[in-house]
Amino acid sequence: MNYVEKAVTFLREANIPISGTWVDCGCGYGYYSQALYKLGARPVLALDYRLHMTRTTPQILFIRGNCSQTPVKTRSASGFLYVNVLHYYKNPSTLVEEAARVLKPTGYIVVIEYDQSTSTPWDPYPLSPAVIEALFKAANLEPIKTLTVDRKYRPKHLVIGTKILF
Repeated sequence: MNYVEKAVTFLREANIPISGTWVDCGCGYGYYSQALYKLGARPVLALDYRLHMTRTTPQILFIRGNCSQTPVKTRSASGFLYVNVLHYYKNPSTLVEEAARVLKPTGYIVVIEYDQSTSTPWDPYPLSPAVIEALFKAANLEPIKTLTVDRKYRPKHLVIGTKILF
């Protein structure tokens, strides 16, 4: 199975609607950006400070930028995705707050992080689902589902939240 197909499988397991504008923050090579597009997101804004992809299409726009200050309008995105990104930040709350700012009131945030509790060079600040859920709540996002994906290779937590409506 290639990387895009694997990403499609994980996102399907979330069982949430994927349509409208989605932001893939820390997109790397764009595998999840392509998966979001295959699942119905239009357009996909793929953001990374070190852009690996340079080919932009009308459906997937690759942007060099900072995930804590995205060039996205407030309340304009249907979804926001962080895949193996938050564990690089000692204080990831600013990234989650940025996702909350960008999301529409009916939007979703999806965080995928490795299932581990000890730090490594590639995962310096591991996050448990409980920590991710606390970050969501502090940013006025409601955790709605946590599941484990990629059990055969390297298990990952997939945590989904949505805006808290007042």
